[in-house]
Amino acid sequence: KQWYQRRVRGRVRRKKKSGNRLSHSGNIYNCKKSNDIFLKELASELGIDPELQDITPSHNSPLSSLFCDPDKMKIWLVFIDSTEDAQDEMLTVSPEVESNSRYKKISKSIRSELENIPCKTIKQFEKDIYSVVSDMGYESVVVLSAATKTDRVAIVAISQYSRLKCTSHLPISAVEVELKRKHFTKPSVPLSELLLSH
Repeated sequence: KQWYQRRVRGRVRRKKKSGNRLSHSGNIYNCKKSNDIFLKELASELGIDPELQDITPSHNSPLSSLFCDPDKMKIWLVFIDSTEDAQDEMLTVSPEVESNSRYKKISKSIRSELENIPCKTIKQFEKDIYSVVSDMGYESVVVLSAATKTDRVAIVAISQYSRLKCTSHLPISAVEVELKRKHFTKPSVPLSELLLSH
């Protein structure tokens, strides 16, 4: 393909010879060409040979960072060379880590109120919520009476700790607790036990 220029009304217009017909090069071509020129100039200023290196930054995904970091790669090799039972053991989260992670899911305002609530109240609401949610399963709803602020805070804290959806209905003094996931897993360390250790 041959390129030539001709002057049209004071500006230079490029045409591409394609077979027997002439076609105008469009804005996309010009944009690509100017970007290419800009990147080559930038590469030469930085002392990068554009023929040997990719001058655009690459995204570093978690998987690619695994292969780039020798320490992570050693851990990965140990993991994949292990038996399935050993891999399961490596992936199992300790109850302390799980309970601390769940505790952090409770909003700060509710956490600050928890120290004023008797452990007996929290235990009773845990028993009520877990028995119904465990029996009913997916998309079960429990409506509990929350006559006082203490009751409401306890129910909300247990719900957030257990990863359940919770909605307060203040005008009727009730709290609705809902299971939105297909499987409910009761926390290995109940909130009432965790609060005793804090």
